[in-house]
Amino acid sequence: MSCQAIISNPPAILEKSTTVAEALAILREKGVNALPVTDAKGHFLGVFGLRELIVLLLPRAVRLGVEMGELGFVSDTLDDLRHRLGAFAKDSIGKHMAPHRAVRAETPLVEALMLLYRGDSYLPVVDGAGKLIGIVSANDAMARVVEGI
Repeated sequence: MSCQAIISNPPAILEKSTTVAEALAILREKGVNALPVTDAKGHFLGVFGLRELIVLLLPRAVRLGVEMGELGFVSDTLDDLRHRLGAFAKDSIGKHMAPHRAVRAETPLVEALMLLYRGDSYLPVVDGAGKLIGIVSANDAMARVVEGI
């Protein structure tokens, strides 16, 4: 059996030109942790979600990959974090999205389950041209498995 059997539509799709503020609103509205990002032609580019938002809250040195160890000396308040995030609000998510593996509809279902087991919350499904055609999630897989029980 292949992934084709459990592909679903993502709750939303973000375009790389979507702003950080717009993406945050969509993530909150849909109640999801991450969404796929495409270009204007529908080609899958990566993901943007809470992980990418959280990194924007971190001090610049941490975002640059500088090992800082324990950060107990940083005394940021909620207002400081809001201000830091606000500084990125008008940026396009194309600047902040993360790469993400994708599968094809013909990918064996067991392979997709293994990838989900190893930590992916969902897997974008693309066609041969790299266009997003849907997603496979652990919920999709489990819903199909338990249908017959």
